[in-house]
Amino acid sequence: MEILISVLQLIIIFGGWFLVKYIKKLPDQLHAKNLKVFENKLNKQLEVFKNELTTDLELMKINESQLHIHKTEEFTKLVEVLIVKMLDKDYVAQLGKNQRVTKEYNQTMLNLGTKLFFFASDNTVKKFVEWRKYNLSIEGTNFDPKQIIILLAELIVEIRKDVGYEDTICNKHDFLHIMLTDWHKYENQ
Repeated sequence: MEILISVLQLIIIFGGWFLVKYIKKLPDQLHAKNLKVFENKLNKQLEVFKNELTTDLELMKINESQLHIHKTEEFTKLVEVLIVKMLDKDYVAQLGKNQRVTKEYNQTMLNLGTKLFFFASDNTVKKFVEWRKYNLSIEGTNFDPKQIIILLAELIVEIRKDVGYEDTICNKHDFLHIMLTDWHKYENQ
Protein backbone atom coordinates (compact mmCIF):
# COMPACT_ATOMS: atom_id res chain seq x y z
CA MET A 1 0.00 0.00 0.00
CA GLU A 2 2.82 2.31 0.69
CA ILE A 3 4.15 1.72 -2.76
CA LEU A 4 0.76 2.55 -4.20
CA ILE A 5 0.60 5.75 -2.15
CA SER A 6 4.14 6.64 -3.20
CA VAL A 7 3.28 6.02 -6.86
CA LEU A 8 0.11 8.12 -6.51
CA GLN A 9 2.09 10.86 -4.84
CA LEU A 10 4.61 10.75 -7.68
CA ILE A 11 1.78 10.86 -10.22
CA ILE A 12 0.21 13.80 -8.37
CA ILE A 13 3.59 15.58 -8.17
CA PHE A 14 4.27 15.00 -11.89
CA GLY A 15 0.69 15.96 -12.73
CA GLY A 16 1.01 19.11 -10.63
CA TRP A 17 4.34 19.86 -12.21
CA PHE A 18 2.89 19.41 -15.73
CA LEU A 19 -0.16 21.48 -14.74
CA VAL A 20 2.07 24.30 -13.40
CA LYS A 21 4.20 24.16 -16.58
CA TYR A 22 1.05 24.22 -18.73
CA ILE A 23 -0.45 27.11 -16.76
CA LYS A 24 2.86 29.03 -17.02
CA LYS A 25 2.85 28.56 -20.82
CA LEU A 26 -0.82 29.40 -21.15
CA PRO A 27 -0.38 33.24 -21.11
CA ASP A 28 2.32 32.98 -23.79
CA GLN A 29 0.12 30.72 -25.90
CA LEU A 30 -2.87 33.05 -25.47
CA HIS A 31 -0.68 36.01 -26.27
CA ALA A 32 0.67 34.30 -29.41
CA LYS A 33 -2.85 33.37 -30.50
CA ASN A 34 -4.16 36.90 -29.89
CA LEU A 35 -1.12 38.33 -31.64
CA LYS A 36 -1.86 36.21 -34.75
CA VAL A 37 -5.50 37.32 -34.68
CA PHE A 38 -4.40 40.96 -34.31
CA GLU A 39 -1.84 40.61 -37.13
CA ASN A 40 -4.45 39.10 -39.44
CA LYS A 41 -6.94 41.83 -38.57
CA LEU A 42 -4.30 44.52 -39.05
CA ASN A 43 -3.20 43.04 -42.40
CA LYS A 44 -6.82 43.08 -43.60
CA GLN A 45 -7.19 46.71 -42.51
CA LEU A 46 -3.89 47.64 -44.16
CA GLU A 47 -4.99 45.94 -47.37
CA VAL A 48 -8.28 47.87 -47.34
CA PHE A 49 -6.40 51.12 -46.62
CA LYS A 50 -3.90 50.37 -49.40
CA ASN A 51 -6.74 49.76 -51.88
CA GLU A 52 -8.50 52.98 -50.83
CA LEU A 53 -5.25 54.92 -51.09
CA THR A 54 -4.55 53.50 -54.55
CA THR A 55 -8.06 54.42 -55.67
CA ASP A 56 -7.72 57.94 -54.28
CA LEU A 57 -4.34 58.34 -55.96
CA GLU A 58 -5.76 57.27 -59.31
CA LEU A 59 -8.67 59.68 -58.91
CA MET A 60 -6.24 62.49 -58.06
CA LYS A 61 -4.22 61.69 -61.18
CA ILE A 62 -7.37 61.80 -63.30
CA ASN A 63 -8.47 65.09 -61.71
CA GLU A 64 -4.99 66.57 -62.14
CA SER A 65 -4.89 65.62 -65.81
CA GLN A 66 -8.35 67.11 -66.37
CA LEU A 67 -7.32 70.28 -64.50
CA HIS A 68 -4.13 70.45 -66.55
CA ILE A 69 -6.15 70.26 -69.78
CA HIS A 70 -8.50 72.99 -68.52
CA LYS A 71 -5.60 75.19 -67.43
CA THR A 72 -3.94 74.78 -70.81
CA GLU A 73 -7.18 75.73 -72.60
CA GLU A 74 -7.56 78.86 -70.47
CA PHE A 75 -3.92 79.82 -70.96
CA THR A 76 -4.34 79.36 -74.72
CA LYS A 77 -7.39 81.65 -74.72
CA LEU A 78 -5.41 84.25 -72.77
CA VAL A 79 -2.49 84.09 -75.18
CA GLU A 80 -4.88 84.41 -78.13
CA VAL A 81 -6.33 87.57 -76.64
CA LEU A 82 -2.97 89.01 -75.60
CA ILE A 83 -1.09 88.27 -78.78
CA VAL A 84 -3.39 87.51 -81.70
CA LYS A 85 -5.92 90.25 -81.03
CA MET A 86 -3.29 92.79 -80.03
CA LEU A 87 -1.41 92.18 -83.29
CA ASP A 88 -4.59 92.82 -85.25
CA LYS A 89 -4.25 96.54 -86.04
CA ASP A 90 -7.93 96.89 -86.95
CA TYR A 91 -8.99 95.38 -83.64
CA VAL A 92 -6.59 97.58 -81.67
CA ALA A 93 -7.85 100.66 -83.54
CA GLN A 94 -11.41 99.79 -82.51
CA LEU A 95 -10.45 99.63 -78.80
CA GLY A 96 -11.40 102.84 -77.10
CA LYS A 97 -13.30 104.05 -80.18
CA ASN A 98 -15.92 101.34 -80.52
CA GLN A 99 -17.76 100.93 -77.23
CA ARG A 100 -18.95 97.39 -78.04
CA VAL A 101 -15.40 96.19 -78.90
CA THR A 102 -13.97 97.89 -75.81
CA LYS A 103 -16.65 96.39 -73.55
CA GLU A 104 -16.11 92.95 -75.10
CA TYR A 105 -12.33 93.25 -74.61
CA ASN A 106 -12.71 94.37 -70.98
CA GLN A 107 -15.15 91.53 -70.26
CA THR A 108 -12.79 89.02 -71.88
CA MET A 109 -9.84 90.33 -69.86
CA LEU A 110 -11.89 90.17 -66.64
CA ASN A 111 -13.00 86.63 -67.41
CA LEU A 112 -9.52 85.41 -68.36
CA GLY A 113 -7.88 87.28 -65.47
CA THR A 114 -10.27 85.65 -63.00
CA LYS A 115 -9.59 82.19 -64.43
CA LEU A 116 -5.89 82.93 -64.39
CA PHE A 117 -6.21 83.83 -60.71
CA PHE A 118 -7.73 80.40 -60.00
CA PHE A 119 -5.53 78.23 -62.22
CA ALA A 120 -2.14 79.93 -62.40
CA SER A 121 0.75 80.07 -60.00
CA ASP A 122 1.36 83.13 -57.85
CA ASN A 123 4.24 84.25 -60.09
CA THR A 124 2.03 84.11 -63.17
CA VAL A 125 -0.79 86.03 -61.48
CA LYS A 126 1.65 88.69 -60.25
CA LYS A 127 3.18 89.01 -63.72
CA PHE A 128 -0.30 89.30 -65.30
CA VAL A 129 -1.22 92.04 -62.80
CA GLU A 130 2.04 93.86 -63.56
CA TRP A 131 1.36 93.61 -67.31
CA ARG A 132 -2.27 94.69 -66.86
CA LYS A 133 -1.33 97.72 -64.71
CA TYR A 134 1.29 98.80 -67.20
CA ASN A 135 -1.12 98.26 -70.09
CA LEU A 136 -3.74 100.42 -68.36
CA SER A 137 -1.18 103.21 -67.88
CA ILE A 138 -0.94 103.68 -71.65
CA GLU A 139 -1.89 107.35 -71.38
CA GLY A 140 0.85 107.98 -68.82
CA THR A 141 3.97 109.95 -69.71
CA ASN A 142 6.30 107.10 -68.68
CA PHE A 143 4.71 104.55 -71.02
CA ASP A 144 7.23 102.59 -73.13
CA PRO A 145 5.71 100.34 -75.83
CA LYS A 146 8.77 98.09 -75.65
CA GLN A 147 8.13 97.50 -71.93
CA ILE A 148 4.59 96.22 -72.56
CA ILE A 149 6.03 93.63 -74.97
CA ILE A 150 8.74 92.63 -72.48
CA LEU A 151 6.16 92.20 -69.70
CA LEU A 152 4.01 90.13 -72.05
CA ALA A 153 6.99 87.89 -72.85
CA GLU A 154 7.73 87.47 -69.13
CA LEU A 155 4.07 86.53 -68.59
CA ILE A 156 4.26 83.94 -71.38
CA VAL A 157 7.37 82.40 -69.77
CA GLU A 158 5.51 82.16 -66.44
CA ILE A 159 2.56 80.51 -68.20
CA ARG A 160 5.00 78.06 -69.81
CA LYS A 161 6.16 77.08 -66.33
CA ASP A 162 2.55 76.61 -65.21
CA VAL A 163 1.71 74.21 -68.04
CA GLY A 164 4.44 71.83 -66.98
CA TYR A 165 7.87 73.22 -67.83
CA GLU A 166 8.83 74.34 -64.31
CA ASP A 167 12.56 74.04 -65.01
CA THR A 168 12.47 75.78 -68.38
CA ILE A 169 15.63 77.47 -69.54
CA CYS A 170 13.69 79.52 -72.11
CA ASN A 171 13.34 83.17 -71.26
CA LYS A 172 11.56 86.30 -72.46
CA HIS A 173 14.14 86.89 -75.18
CA ASP A 174 13.49 83.45 -76.67
CA PHE A 175 9.79 84.25 -76.90
CA LEU A 176 10.41 87.73 -78.28
CA HIS A 177 12.66 86.28 -80.99
CA ILE A 178 9.78 83.96 -81.92
CA MET A 179 7.21 86.75 -81.91
CA LEU A 180 9.20 89.62 -83.44
CA THR A 181 11.42 89.55 -86.49
CA ASP A 182 13.60 92.44 -85.33
CA TRP A 183 13.98 91.76 -81.61
CA HIS A 184 17.74 91.40 -82.04
CA LYS A 185 17.87 95.18 -82.64
CA TYR A 186 16.26 95.94 -79.25
CA GLU A 187 17.37 93.03 -77.11
CA ASN A 188 20.38 94.71 -75.55
CA GLN A 189 18.90 98.19 -75.13
